Amino acid sequence: MKTVAVVAGAGKGERLGQEGGKQFLTLAGVPVLARSLINLQACEDVSGIVVAVNPGEVERAEREIVKPYGLTKVIEVVEGGEHRQESVYRALKALPGDEELVLVHDGARPFAGPSLIRRVIGAMRDTDAVIAAVPVVDTIKEVEGGWVIRTPERRRLWAVQTPQCFQAFALLDSHERARREGVWATDDASLLERYRYRVRVVRGEVTNIKITYPSDVVVAEALLSAGVIPDVQGFKGDHPG
Repeated sequence: MKTVAVVAGAGKGERLGQEGGKQFLTLAGVPVLARSLINLQACEDVSGIVVAVNPGEVERAEREIVKPYGLTKVIEVVEGGEHRQESVYRALKALPGDEELVLVHDGARPFAGPSLIRRVIGAMRDTDAVIAAVPVVDTIKEVEGGWVIRTPERRRLWAVQTPQCFQAFALLDSHERARREGVWATDDASLLERYRYRVRVVRGEVTNIKITYPSDVVVAEALLSAGVIPDVQGFKGDHPG
């Protein structure tokens, strides 16, 4: 089935203290967003990519990321919205229209490699969506007003990641309905859950971290330095060099 990826690459990077968006922050000399796109480019199951970036940064993304790294699968770079959900919706509206599956990925998750992407796409059997997630290792408390309300059973809790893959019609339907109803969610799978679509989970990877805080940059650099994550320096075109 034809799969096109949507990458949410907008974000102000305020928690990082990064001006111009965290997607341009470099890890070992390569921008965070470039690393995310390189992994999608290298996955043969992905036929095209639409990227949403901060308003006013489309040309910069094309100039500093798409062209220098030979990202030929990038169909279009669009301006995202104030919130992630709006950015994904704008990217969805820019898709070619002949895709059967849509893979949604956070541009701030630079270490989701082709093998994880393939596993998520490959699990799209008899379901409307597949998400990557890992079991939580900490005890989780539900808190309100500084008081513990309850302690959920940990064995049933998973920390959700991207990539997430969807039947194209189900994802667009969920976004359209959410817009009409004024519903906002922190990930796309939540919208499908709301509208009674089926969501399957595949095990993600603990190294699939999201760059949000300065400490995440330190961890990411350490993973690269230790060789835990394959580097993409010199990547040009379809395969890492």
